[in-house]
Amino acid sequence: MRLKIRHKLFLSILAANILLAASIYLLSSWAFGSSFRDYLDQSAAEKLKPLTTAISEKYQQHNNWRWVKNRRAQEWRNLIRHYVLDAPRPNHNDSMDDPADEQRRHRPDTRQPPQEKDFRERGFQERDPRQRDKPPLGFNPRLLLADENQDLIIGNPEKQHDAYWIPIVANQATVGYLGFVRTLKLTSRIDQLFASKLQTSFIWITLGLVVISTLIALPVARLMVKPVIALRQATSDLADGKYETRIAINSHDEIGELSQDFNHLAEALKRNLSARQQWIADISHELRTPIAILQGEIEAMQDGIRNLTPEAINSLHQEIVSLSRLVNDLHELSLSDMGALSYEKENVNIIELINAVIHHYKEALAKKSLSVSFKPAADNITISGDAQRLTQLFTNLINNSMFYTNTTGSIDITISQDKNNIRITWADSAPGVDDQTLPLLFDRLYRVESSRNRNSGGSGLGLSICKNIVEAHHGTIEARHAPAGGVAMHITLPTNNITTDHS
Repeated sequence: MRLKIRHKLFLSILAANILLAASIYLLSSWAFGSSFRDYLDQSAAEKLKPLTTAISEKYQQHNNWRWVKNRRAQEWRNLIRHYVLDAPRPNHNDSMDDPADEQRRHRPDTRQPPQEKDFRERGFQERDPRQRDKPPLGFNPRLLLADENQDLIIGNPEKQHDAYWIPIVANQATVGYLGFVRTLKLTSRIDQLFASKLQTSFIWITLGLVVISTLIALPVARLMVKPVIALRQATSDLADGKYETRIAINSHDEIGELSQDFNHLAEALKRNLSARQQWIADISHELRTPIAILQGEIEAMQDGIRNLTPEAINSLHQEIVSLSRLVNDLHELSLSDMGALSYEKENVNIIELINAVIHHYKEALAKKSLSVSFKPAADNITISGDAQRLTQLFTNLINNSMFYTNTTGSIDITISQDKNNIRITWADSAPGVDDQTLPLLFDRLYRVESSRNRNSGGSGLGLSICKNIVEAHHGTIEARHAPAGGVAMHITLPTNNITTDHS
């Protein structure tokens, strides 16, 4: 079974929450066990405070620890019997400072020594009958007594490291320590019941957290995957050619940015489709016109309507030249769009290239009575570029000026430079174009109907090719109004590897 994104997301959230809940359960159980044992130790230490006070008083009377073992440790046994064995069990309904308890504590002891049965009932170790004649270490194997250096006096040495020590203070100095073996596991039935109840509560709380996380993770996973599903459906529609498809943007996160990029892509594809359809229609129109003219003239000659004269042949030749120029321009433009035009960059003298183009079109300029003004500030401006493509750039510009400038007009070429760029201005005289037409001059096959036509103008692709060549050199080209009433092309090229020679 192939898992979808929402399933993977749901399982990820659920697994993370289960891991978190299990961690909380384990840490809570560990913290409770440790804290509860500490509580039991603190409670036991609190119960032994009267014994600690009595031991301190005994120490002050004897000023040493010999009394613990003298006379078979009778005084130590009396203390244990009075403060541990016969100590009243705490009643939570009574005050801890009950005066009756204080009176019973100082009442003369007339009770019989505890029997072995009493020790067993109160949880103390039963003494071996064979050891009755030896000094006891203590009635309770959990109790220990050590001097001020923590050297063991009474108790099991093996339990010394697991003991909880209570300082015994006499005359404002620590003279010894009363210890008891710490609680390692719960032995009291009430304590075990309490711990079991709390453990069960922890388990139910953990299971509740898992159920809540499941109920939350499922809709959250669906909500988070919903825009992805919408994006997938929209992408499928876009692949089917439905370029009007758009996605509603409801967030500003990565999904929202992706949806915005998708809308931009759909808009660009729709715009490109419209441009491609218009491009095909324009090409068909441009090719159909000279072909229709050629076909008409040839059929007229075949039918004898028009004689095969040099003038007729010259007319056919002009149409073929126009058609060939259009096909070549289309080929050049398609290559530049695909990036297939090769650019072999080297140090090129811009001044020499422009002068060479002006000299090549000298006769054509004179035939139309166009004057050219080109007076560069420097004799040599060298730029890293492709000489052939830059020559094509300036050739298209001079052809554009010759085709669309009135007779006896002028062409003014200027070059300036600064630290970062060189700027070439190619301006001609009237006629000009209006403000709305200026940015359209670089569109393919675009002509201003009043001045650009097939007989006097070009194919309408020259400026598009110029734009591609300039952009391939990391520059910009812009059309503006010229002072002489025509159009000025402002070209900016970066000054990488440019040198200037004023000699």
